[in-house]
Amino acid sequence: MTAVNNIGVLICGHGGSEAGTVREFMALAGDVALRLPQYQVASGFLELATPTIEEGLEKLRQAGCATILAIPGTLFSGGHAMQDIPVILRKFAARNRDVKITYGSAFDVHPDFVNAARARIEAAIEDAGKLIAPEKTALLIAGRGAADARVLASMQSIAGQIQSEMKFSRVETAYAGIAQPLVPKALLRAAEQAYERVIIAPYFLFTGKLVQRIYAETDAIAGLYPHVDFLKTGYLNNHPCVIDGFVAQIMETSMTGTLLHG
Repeated sequence: MTAVNNIGVLICGHGGSEAGTVREFMALAGDVALRLPQYQVASGFLELATPTIEEGLEKLRQAGCATILAIPGTLFSGGHAMQDIPVILRKFAARNRDVKITYGSAFDVHPDFVNAARARIEAAIEDAGKLIAPEKTALLIAGRGAADARVLASMQSIAGQIQSEMKFSRVETAYAGIAQPLVPKALLRAAEQAYERVIIAPYFLFTGKLVQRIYAETDAIAGLYPHVDFLKTGYLNNHPCVIDGFVAQIMETSMTGTLLHG
């Protein structure tokens, strides 16, 4: 298939050893492609999965794309988005001077992603069927964790924006690793403070070992506090608001992205 206007889009994922993670990423890329029929959309992974980023770039080049808008499919501006992916893109640009590669930004505190997280929380509450007042509810936004203070600040901002709309008694961030508090500690603290409901919301794009571990830790602690209603929300995945965010980021990249030179 030949790209319209000779412009292609490459969504760059981290990759993973779990089939579910890769499958969900590819499904999301397909949903984005349906929203952008004027472009040819491809995807590629940094590691642990195929196609690679290099293979995705080459696919678009062979389709006739003179311009490629490359988007990091990562939540935050960590090492992968800021360093690892641009290195690969620059190497490809150096070998293919006839292709212009423009690079976008990670999502960080993106309003569409915040909306998606809030919608996942609202859906979990509705599905639970049991009405418990927000002032008797604690919400934990659970992330991967990072050593980068900017990532943790973004998580705090996301939690604050959700709280400004949903008005729970308590909202805090918790992490699967590296940063504090860890998810089990935060769950225990919330359960011991007499909340009737504790909601755990994984702020991840896709499934994986960490998401499943967060769910398992929640189940284990729920068994210790049968009087507390523990509620697990879905992760972001391909919620329509997430697709909106990708489309917005791609269009922004077409106007203000960073031109990468080899």
